Amino acid sequence: MPHQSENYQAVTDPILSVGQLRKSFVVEDTLTQRFRRLLSREAPSRVMALNVEGFSVARGETLGILGESGSGKSTLARVLMGIYEADGGQAKLGGREVIGVSGQERMAVLRQMQMIFQDPFGSLDPRMTVRQIIAEPLKIHGIKPEGGMEKMLQQALHEVGLEPGALERYPSEFSGGQRQRIGICRALILSPSLIIADEAVSALDVSVQAQILELLMQLRVDRQLSLLFISHDVAVVRQISDRIILLYHGHLVEELPADRLIDGAHHPYTRRLLESAMYLREGNPLKVRPQSIAPVFPAEGCCYRNICPLQTAECGKAPPLLQIGENHRVACWHHG
Repeated sequence: MPHQSENYQAVTDPILSVGQLRKSFVVEDTLTQRFRRLLSREAPSRVMALNVEGFSVARGETLGILGESGSGKSTLARVLMGIYEADGGQAKLGGREVIGVSGQERMAVLRQMQMIFQDPFGSLDPRMTVRQIIAEPLKIHGIKPEGGMEKMLQQALHEVGLEPGALERYPSEFSGGQRQRIGICRALILSPSLIIADEAVSALDVSVQAQILELLMQLRVDRQLSLLFISHDVAVVRQISDRIILLYHGHLVEELPADRLIDGAHHPYTRRLLESAMYLREGNPLKVRPQSIAPVFPAEGCCYRNICPLQTAECGKAPPLLQIGENHRVACWHHG
């Protein structure tokens, strides 16, 4: 994969391997701009939302994806799930290609990779009962449980802490935390190898967040799951993850073990995130930090250079993603 150092240490026994994944979106024009573009026959403008270097997730591992809003976290999840079509790159789940496949091949891949969505209210169809919601993936994939559908659904609900009576009820009858448990149940019903949790606790109260995180960690152990956990919350990602990768403007800027996040981070963006998190924890929620400016993303070179306090002329070239320690990579010319 481009820009990686020769001593890059890939994880052993990966369940998911990703290489140079890219996704861009067409910039929405005004009516006047659209008319001018039609006259000049220019191609529509595009913005690069994801241009991420290779990374892997080991079997049984939780890999945290950390970054602020707009960093490409959810775009990455949706590209992997096939909700968005990638512009280029590779991804393999258990050795099977994820990107660019369709039909039965795509269905087989999705059976092994399921997603828990951010919004526990919008991600469940209000017209369907819980029974219909969690049985739907089984019907789509043509799976008929050996012990009977009823027994399987009841066991699935029990595993996420819900009673069998919930089967005949509708999502509107449950709290946010209970709805997220239903979403988790739906994701697990196919017995996947990998779960993608996209901001799965950000819409919940703090006490409920703790319960859902504890449930996810227990399910990971019980089912020997791999987890791709996406969040903007530094404390939550550090708590649940084994390793963490940092995304900024769609680029992977740092990867490091979760237990080294606080005292071992090298990239200026990672340190800025940590400083911001500590600033808010110290009781300053309404104050604006001096560096809170809207960045202008450079067309080339380091993606962070326009607001980086360490920027030099060298930052006009894109930095390689270098291995600087065990499971630790950073894309910065001044990482030392």
